[in-house]
Amino acid sequence: MTVSTAKPKSRPPINSLLEADRPFHGWYRFVLSYPPHLVRQYCEHFDLGENSLVLDPFCGTGTTLVEAKKNGIPSIGCDAHPFAALVSRVKTNWNLDTGLLRGLANRICKAADKSLTRNGLEQLSFESAFIQETAPTTFSGLNEDEQKILPTGFVSERPLRRLLLLRKEIIASTEASEVGVREFFLVALGHVIANGAGNFAFGPEIYRTKPKEDYDVTGHYARQITQMMDDLDDARLHGIGDCAATVMECDARSLTDLPGNISAVITSPPYPNEKDYTRTTRVESLILGLMSDKKTLRHIKESLLRSNTRNIFVDDRDRDEVREFQSIQKICAEIEGRRLDLGKTSGFEKLYHKVVSHYFGGMRRHFRALYPKLRAGAPLAYVVGDQLSFLMVHIPTATLLGEVAESEGYKITGCDLWRERVATKIRNDLEGRKTMRIREEILLLKKA
Repeated sequence: MTVSTAKPKSRPPINSLLEADRPFHGWYRFVLSYPPHLVRQYCEHFDLGENSLVLDPFCGTGTTLVEAKKNGIPSIGCDAHPFAALVSRVKTNWNLDTGLLRGLANRICKAADKSLTRNGLEQLSFESAFIQETAPTTFSGLNEDEQKILPTGFVSERPLRRLLLLRKEIIASTEASEVGVREFFLVALGHVIANGAGNFAFGPEIYRTKPKEDYDVTGHYARQITQMMDDLDDARLHGIGDCAATVMECDARSLTDLPGNISAVITSPPYPNEKDYTRTTRVESLILGLMSDKKTLRHIKESLLRSNTRNIFVDDRDRDEVREFQSIQKICAEIEGRRLDLGKTSGFEKLYHKVVSHYFGGMRRHFRALYPKLRAGAPLAYVVGDQLSFLMVHIPTATLLGEVAESEGYKITGCDLWRERVATKIRNDLEGRKTMRIREEILLLKKA
């Protein structure tokens, strides 16, 4: 089919979450996620319905999957990061018994409140019948290995102790329940960490905020878990979401276990930049027990597409996949030449040109692994952005990805402009500063 690249007559705010989209999407949302209305737009362009199967091979926190489910379209999502896979599983599991969940939520909050009191952490807001005057007990918090991978200053001592004690009660209270029930309560805890308890925010880069002396973890958790249960009840009341959504924890460069007969792809892979995606969700991953030491952290990084210097390893060979692409090699040479001209000698800066070649090499592996899983003529939409991350050398991501995709048998059917960002590029002392507009685009492909 021919994909229309015409812009809709009325476009919602570019990258904001509309109030109507907050159910499920708002349970936990990665700051760099694209908006649900963008997914709706391409589901319509691709004429997807109940007999389709849409794939997001870089599903993150599940925007494509949730939107597909809301519109009755079966979906599959893949992500190599265990926290992202967890969030996507929970946001697409709408079959939980909310009566059971409400009983457990009440039990968890009351037990946590009692435990906090025993450990010298006074009640802040959540009403409980378990307030007691008892002597504090010793609570060790994170062990030495966990402390080593916790970003400095990202969570204060008292909120951290509250979070860990609440997690302990979640685990204890859901011991006899199905896995999905425990995961539901853990994702609510992840929301509290990222949206209040932690000392960090996004703009869009993650940064450290003013330390909090304390935080009402249990009160925030009670409100969040109630909202999530209300969303489930509302979906059931309106009869939406009655279609399958599967989430796989896997490397998008291999996709060995991915089933075939995929109707379409709507996704946003990482861009080649200096964003460490394991750092963005490090606190949540650590407190929820998904990583515990440097070894598990490295394992996660090794399974991710190489897009930043912090997940480049000595044995990586993805760059070999794009040696014949002169366009990519020219950019890599320009980055390395700029580094030498500027006298940059740090280990990270020496890796800049390698990140670019590893990134596009990894994407070539992805396109190759994906091709046999697609139906003939299947349309694909890849949301990507141009970059100036490496010594301000311009990387036209969509253009280069199109070349790589064509080498694996795909056909380019269009490239829609999603939005533009303004960046200031420092040329040299004589030329001064130059303002550039950086394009974020949707690369449209088709299995030939």
